[in-house]
Amino acid sequence: MLCVEDEKEIRESLKQQFTDENFYVDTAENGVVGLDLLRANHYDIILLDLKMPRMDGMTFLKEIKNIGKNPHVIILTGVDDVSTAIECVKLGARDYISKPYDPEELLHVVIKTLGA
Repeated sequence: MLCVEDEKEIRESLKQQFTDENFYVDTAENGVVGLDLLRANHYDIILLDLKMPRMDGMTFLKEIKNIGKNPHVIILTGVDDVSTAIECVKLGARDYISKPYDPEELLHVVIKTLGA
């Protein structure tokens, strides 16, 4: 799993939550670092914030296609906007969860997504 999130507290919380559930978790503080990790590694799932410095989540989604990998992407963001959610899904996101999120709900969505 790769968590791409600019807020350190949220990034560390996600890493701890999913490590406790026996996931291997890498983290990135922005889309540029996230893409570098994606180029070098295989991830089944990516948790992706939308608003980040250097490269936002929407650009990250578009760039995934250029890398030639096909991880499941779940948007985890404070941007609660239907048109943005629709655009993310059109770009390949599997789900869109608004912050603040329920950790149990997020875990359920991740497990469901991996089983799909």
